[in-house]
Amino acid sequence: MSFTKSSVLLASLSSLAVVVVSTEALAQEVGAGGTVTTQTTVTTQQAPPPAAPVTTTTTTRPALQTGIVDDASADHDKVVGHLGVTYFGVSQIPVSTPTGARDNVPAPAIGIRYWLNRSIGIDGGVGFGLTSGSVETVNGGTTTTVDAPSRLGFLLHGGVPIALAAGKHYTFEVIPELNLGFGSGTVKQAGQPDISLSGLKLDLGARVGAEVHFGFIGIPELALQASVGLFLRRESWKASSTANGATVSSSAAVTTLSTTVNGEPWAIFANNISAIYYF
Repeated sequence: MSFTKSSVLLASLSSLAVVVVSTEALAQEVGAGGTVTTQTTVTTQQAPPPAAPVTTTTTTRPALQTGIVDDASADHDKVVGHLGVTYFGVSQIPVSTPTGARDNVPAPAIGIRYWLNRSIGIDGGVGFGLTSGSVETVNGGTTTTVDAPSRLGFLLHGGVPIALAAGKHYTFEVIPELNLGFGSGTVKQAGQPDISLSGLKLDLGARVGAEVHFGFIGIPELALQASVGLFLRRESWKASSTANGATVSSSAAVTTLSTTVNGEPWAIFANNISAIYYF
């Protein structure tokens, strides 16, 4: 019985010691105001920096520009409103011979080109050719001089260049044109009535080509035009004389539709390439 009481006493002392220890531990955690302080540590993982943007360079070939470029550095824009001097080629003005056959008087035409705006311009030119001479015959002590037939060819040229497309140093153009030529001449005959010679030429058509400016070497005022054209042409010539109140005449006319080259390869240099200089 005494063993049992000792065991109970020992167990009670052990329980009391546990309570005391637990109370001291709790007292250390509780503050003076009875508030429990809890420290929480939050760890935030920083996100990695964004990757640098990837730049992709694509090289494309520039397309042919349609319409007039809106660029003050284009050579064509630099000559708008300026007067250009140019050559319009050689026209063969028909003139009759005394027998009524056809002869020609070359009439090189020179003139001007003026661009009213970036799309439309005006061409105007004149040309003429004159031939005359004499034939001298010596028979013993006698010298006879006879005037050779004199012939004059005169040409009026008009055109309206239209710029369809342009780049930095070129302008693609179509040019409706009109050529009107007149030929005349006189044949003197000793003791016979004079023979009057005449001729008429009318060209109606258009050219297409390019005006290339030399701005790439610092001379945008200078341009070279290359073109080919298609024309409807009407030509006529006549020889007439009047004797004793009666008029005798011989005439002919022809109508053709042809290109400016017209079966002559070298004509592309004589009639289709010309220089223009703008002031």
